[in-house]
Amino acid sequence: MKRSYNTFVVMDCKRRTPILVTSSARKAKAELRTGCRIEVWNCNSLVERIYTSSRYGMDDYVRAEKEYHAQKQAQREHYNRLRRGV
Repeated sequence: MKRSYNTFVVMDCKRRTPILVTSSARKAKAELRTGCRIEVWNCNSLVERIYTSSRYGMDDYVRAEKEYHAQKQAQREHYNRLRRGV
């Protein structure tokens, strides 16, 4: 199964211009402030818009990103143990 990734676009609401485009939920959440919003895109379709008042909507994305990185780290450690013969 192919894994689909979210893209986070931090937008300036007044000027309607992108401030930051990233795949990291943590970076996008750090940039969220009054006058900005985060658009969550997946497979070229808009999934969700998150404003400052609903910033806790990003927590699910941040948690998923942390779990993904922890899984990758565990796979790397397992691979290294096999390679070293430990």
